[in-house]
Amino acid sequence: MKKLLIGAALAVMTAAGAQAEDYNLQSAFAKQLPVLGPGIDRFAATVSTLTNGEVNFIHLGDGELSPAFEIFDNVGAGAIPAGMSFAAYAAGKAPAAALFGSMPFGPDAIKYVSWVHHGGGLELWREIYEPFNVVPMPCGVIISEAGGWYTKEINSVEDLQGLNIRIGGLGGAILAKLGANAMSLPAGEISTALETGRLDATELSFPMVDRLLGFDKVAKNYYFPGWHQPSGFIEFYMNKDMWDGLTEQHRTAIETACMDLNLWTIGTAVVGQQQYLDAFRANGVEVRRFPDEVIEALRTASDAVYAEQSAADPMFARVVESYQAFSKAYDEYEALNSLE
Repeated sequence: MKKLLIGAALAVMTAAGAQAEDYNLQSAFAKQLPVLGPGIDRFAATVSTLTNGEVNFIHLGDGELSPAFEIFDNVGAGAIPAGMSFAAYAAGKAPAAALFGSMPFGPDAIKYVSWVHHGGGLELWREIYEPFNVVPMPCGVIISEAGGWYTKEINSVEDLQGLNIRIGGLGGAILAKLGANAMSLPAGEISTALETGRLDATELSFPMVDRLLGFDKVAKNYYFPGWHQPSGFIEFYMNKDMWDGLTEQHRTAIETACMDLNLWTIGTAVVGQQQYLDAFRANGVEVRRFPDEVIEALRTASDAVYAEQSAADPMFARVVESYQAFSKAYDEYEALNSLE
């Protein structure tokens, strides 16, 4: 009986120790954005379910606690426990971070996820963020984006010269090679910048998202392909001290919720884009591809930027080499199975 009483007391103590923890999760994106907003809600609900309510993330929309470009610093300092963002926003501090947001002329969604989780990408990503006291992982996959919205036609490479365009990450450096003026702006400021003429062009996402922000009202040329982002990641990251303080079970729950969100975002985004393209056309938008001449010039400029960044930053070079080694093996098998 004494042993039973002691066992019961220990069980009560253990249950009492498993208290729920709430963590603010600051997003760099507006809650109303399709796929992104509901996706983060899904992530938070999945984590709560897998941990029996012991870990709860409070989804905060863009700007509720921190401006989008300051989330990384605030999470590293512990002012905000966790963030959902885009890795290129951290490229000013660590240039190689851009390669985990998107790779111009790089992989599609499945290949990108495969490299990160099975080709050494995640280990490099976490090594890059370690000095900033942040632990990252992919948590939502963006399918191939549009090439962007332009207020004038692009018929030649010369048409890019002097163009003011909102584009993040490596895409901006590549367009700058061709004479464009690239700048970074949070999503919420883009439409106003187009309306006032501060911007001549912008890229953001795929049609489902672009429609919500009303770009088709002020820019009537919608270009493809999304050379700058054949696929991309939304990143989840957490303050490293807080991450290390979680139980292994809770960390696994977060990683599992992100893996679930990777698949969910791909499936959700690939359906239904046609209706938005039809709506754009009905509103007088020309949906078209960039001329081959422009795509080839962008590809050449992309190769130059990769080479320059690799020469300037050893970590950037390591990431590129890791991806290229993975890509070589991946592509050979894909080519053998191609039906084209």
